[in-house]
Amino acid sequence: MSGQWLAVGAGFCAALASVCAKLAMSPEIILHLCYQMLGSDNKQTTSETATSHICDLMLVYVRFTFFGLIFLFNALMWTVFVKSLQTCSSSLEATVTNTAANFFFTAVIGWGFFHESLSLLWWIGSSLTITGLVLIHRGMAKEKCREAEKKSL
Repeated sequence: MSGQWLAVGAGFCAALASVCAKLAMSPEIILHLCYQMLGSDNKQTTSETATSHICDLMLVYVRFTFFGLIFLFNALMWTVFVKSLQTCSSSLEATVTNTAANFFFTAVIGWGFFHESLSLLWWIGSSLTITGLVLIHRGMAKEKCREAEKKSL
């Protein structure tokens, strides 16, 4: 597997770690989903006491699970990122690819699962990051060609 794809995988793991952190630190999201799954949107009525107890208990277990997943995905991200550093032609290439992938996957997951909106400023910044990544890749390709020409002479 090439270094760039390893860096993309590391960016994906970093995005998953951030999603787990958001879920671990946002109990209202988990409670809302629990009440929806159990068919109750209002926990104030007396008939909902059992539902409230179940969701409160579930909240504790789910939050601990997401805290554990934060560490797991960060460990995976660092492992894959270090491998990408070893196989990419430069550490800059691996770092920029990892960062761009992390931004992209975080945006897609945030938009798809949390219904977050992406501002014009975000799109401009992402476009500049991707443009920089393309320029770095082109520069690396030209450098490799020059080195190959020098070796052939």
